[in-house]
Amino acid sequence: MNKVTMKDIAEAAKVSLATVSYVLNNNTRQKISEETRQRILAIAQQLQYVPNMAARSLVGNTSSKLVAIVTLKDNDNQPWRKSRYHDLTMRLQELLNERGYDVIVAGTDSAQVELDIILKRTLDALFLIDVPEEHFFNISRKFTVPIIVIDSYIEDTLFRKVVPDYRSAIRLVREMLGGLPEPFLVTGKFNNSGMEQSLTETFRLDHVYQMDTREGLEQYVLARRGLPGIFANELLAVMAAPYMRAEDMIVLANAGAEYLLPSGVRRIVFDNGVKAQMSIAVMEKLLRKEYDEIEDYRYLPPELANSTAD
Repeated sequence: MNKVTMKDIAEAAKVSLATVSYVLNNNTRQKISEETRQRILAIAQQLQYVPNMAARSLVGNTSSKLVAIVTLKDNDNQPWRKSRYHDLTMRLQELLNERGYDVIVAGTDSAQVELDIILKRTLDALFLIDVPEEHFFNISRKFTVPIIVIDSYIEDTLFRKVVPDYRSAIRLVREMLGGLPEPFLVTGKFNNSGMEQSLTETFRLDHVYQMDTREGLEQYVLARRGLPGIFANELLAVMAAPYMRAEDMIVLANAGAEYLLPSGVRRIVFDNGVKAQMSIAVMEKLLRKEYDEIEDYRYLPPELANSTAD
C-alpha cells in the first residue's frame, strides 16, 4: 500500500495542500473554518496518515536549504517585459545564497502550469512573482512549504504578499505635478490584474497606454506632447525619451535600471534590494511559524530620487 500523503488528504477534503499543511501542523492562527479543520483531521485519521518527520525538519529549516523562485512567462517576448524582474530575481538569489540556500530559478507558463522539475525537489520555500490570481491556486495546491507571493494581489490570507505601493507613488506624482495638466500613464502588461489596477485605477482610460509596440508608444506620446507622462518602468521611459522633454517625464523605476534614464528625468524608485530583503524576512518568519507577526500584505514604499543620472 502506498504511503498516504498530504496531497491525498487535500484531494479527499477538496481543499488546497496549504490548507491541509496548516491544519496538520496545528497552525490555529490561520482563518480556517472549524468544519474544514475537523474534516481534514477526520480524513487524515481515516486514511491513517503518518506525518513525515524528516519533511517537518526541512520546513523547520534544520536540514534542507533549497528555495525556488518562479516567474510566469507568456508569449510576449518583448524586452521591457523580460527585464522587469531580472534585477529582483538576482537580488533574491544573492541574499538567499548568503544565507546558505541553493536557489532554483524557473519560469512557468501562466496558462498551463508545469512545475514538474521543482516538484521533484524538496524545498524550504517558494517565491512566486507576478502570478495571476486565477492561476495562483493551481500552483499553491501542489506545495506544502511556505509560499511568498511577490507583486501579486491574491485574496487569500493563508498566503503572505509583498507588493510595491504603486497607489502611494501615484499620489506622490500628483503632488509633485501640482496644478499641471492631468498626466498620462505608460505601463507594461502584468500577469496579475490587481497589480495593473493599483497603477491605473485613478486614470481615465484614454490617459493610459499599455505598452504594445514601439510604434504605438511613439504615436501615443507624440499625440500628448507637452503633457506630463508617468512611465512604470525604466525601459519604457528610455523608449519614449526621444519624443518628450526630460522635465515632462516621471519614472516609477522598478527594474533596477535607473542608470539608463536621461539626465533631468524625475524618478520614484522601488528598490529591489529592499523588496528582496522584505520577501526573505517573510520567508524566515513563516519557517519559524511566527504567523501572527506577518502582515497579510507588506508594501514596498516608493522613494523619491534626484533627477540627475549617475
